[in-house]
Amino acid sequence: MRRFRALPITGAVLALSLLFPAGVSAHERRDVGNYQLVVGWLTEPPIANQLNGIDLAVTSKAGNRPVEGVERTLKAEVIVGGNARSMPISLQARFNMPGRYAGYFEPTAPGAYIFHFSGTINGEAVDQRFESGPGRFDNVQPLTPLQFPNKTPDPAELRAQADQARMLAIVGIALGAAGLALGLWRRRPSA
Repeated sequence: MRRFRALPITGAVLALSLLFPAGVSAHERRDVGNYQLVVGWLTEPPIANQLNGIDLAVTSKAGNRPVEGVERTLKAEVIVGGNARSMPISLQARFNMPGRYAGYFEPTAPGAYIFHFSGTINGEAVDQRFESGPGRFDNVQPLTPLQFPNKTPDPAELRAQADQARMLAIVGIALGAAGLALGLWRRRPSA
C-alpha cells in the first residue's frame, strides 16, 4: 500500500522536471586554471537572423563563487567558418546576476560558431575556444523551417537573387544601347 501512495508524488516530480528543464543544458562547462567557465548561447536554440549572443558564467573552483569584473579584462570574439570570419564581441555584466556575462550579436548564417576568450581573470591568463556542436552548445539553425504559414526567403538568398537581377539589368541596358546605336547607324542618310 505504501508503494501506491508514492506514485502520485513520483509522477508529480517527473512532470515538473519535464516542465522546467535545466537552464544551462546546452552549454559547455570547462575548468580554466582556478576558474570554471560555462559557455553557450543566451537563447537556445540559436536561430539565424535573430538577436542572440554569448552566455558566459565564471566561478572560482575554490568555493564555487561567482567572479565579477571579468568584462574589464577578458576579450571575446565570435568566429564562423573555421577562422574565415571573426568579430570582436563586447562582454557585459548581466544585471543582478553576479559572475554572468553577455555578448550580444545576431548570427546571420546557420552552422557552427566558435566563441574565443582571451585576456585575464584576476591576473590569470585565459586563451580558450569554445565551439558549438554535439555535446557542447547548439549550432545556429536556419529560421525558415520554423516559419508558418508563410516562409520568408533567407536574406543571403535574397541578396544573391538581387545581384543576379542587377547583372541581368546591366546586360539588358547594354544590349538596348547597342541596338539603339545600330538602329541609328542604319538610318543614316547615304551620301
